[in-house]
Amino acid sequence: MKKVMEVLITGAAGFLGTNIVHACLDRGWKVRAFTLRGTPVDFIRHRNVEILFGDVADAAAVRNAMNGADAVIHCAGDTSFWKKQFERQRKTNVDGVRTVFQAALGLHIRKIVHTSTVDAFGYNPAGFADENWSEYNYAGWGYNYADTKREGQAIALSYVRKGLDVVIINPGSMIGPFDHTLQFGRLFKDIRDGKIPAMLPGGAPWAHVREVAGAHVTALEKGRTGQLYICAGVHETYAAVFGAIARSLGVKPPRFTMPPWMTVGYGYCMEFLSGFTGKKPDLNPGQARYMSVFPKYDSSKAARELGFVSLPLATMVEDARDWYRQNGFL
Repeated sequence: MKKVMEVLITGAAGFLGTNIVHACLDRGWKVRAFTLRGTPVDFIRHRNVEILFGDVADAAAVRNAMNGADAVIHCAGDTSFWKKQFERQRKTNVDGVRTVFQAALGLHIRKIVHTSTVDAFGYNPAGFADENWSEYNYAGWGYNYADTKREGQAIALSYVRKGLDVVIINPGSMIGPFDHTLQFGRLFKDIRDGKIPAMLPGGAPWAHVREVAGAHVTALEKGRTGQLYICAGVHETYAAVFGAIARSLGVKPPRFTMPPWMTVGYGYCMEFLSGFTGKKPDLNPGQARYMSVFPKYDSSKAARELGFVSLPLATMVEDARDWYRQNGFL
């Protein structure tokens, strides 16, 4: 009898991680779900899922979780934009990558798929960027998430030269089901309740989280060693996204769009106030600069080789809304 594939997924209880767990289960694979202790795991409980707790920067915990697995999807990442948490973010997004890949090398793991981000490339001000884009123009912006994910991506790729079969997935912003951490759920609730005073000036690529999860799983089967695959999705302004969410909820979106200078100024104000309140700011200057531009990326390689599909914005928003409502979040 053919052995069932056993996959270790780091960050398995997060938004993307939960979707990857379900995509693996749909393939009939066994899953080792590695996540931080204290993280809710209700949405990944299954007879073919073994839940293990630990930190990706803890070499012993990672090695113990990985030992005996056939393949690894390293999805764990820290998306924080609070300056107070930048050290923790570096520990996860940089040190954690090195720890996971070193363990994979030592245990002779067959294949490892690493979750990066389109932000790790920078962006093309004149149009679309693809996997060969090399001008990282977020440097010096204070956008620590992109800085650390770019560094982590470079570490992951360095293990190809050491003999690991490594594939990189670069998602855009994601919307869809299993967002129990409310990455976008808070935005849905605030728009519903009329708590969003203004819209942001830029735009972003938007991908259905299930499509991104599916690309990760297909990458284990078909992804080429050392290759990067952009799963950006469709490109929409923040105004269009806020509008689509408002329509899905039957309410009116904000009418005012902040200009870039005001957005960055607001970021500085929020960061300053967080020093007194001890609470995460709504926005920081680095993220404000990022959200004032409109980066665009070419997903054709992932579509061609991994079957990634760029779904319409309305489909993503409605799927997310329905999931929030069905699970008592909205």
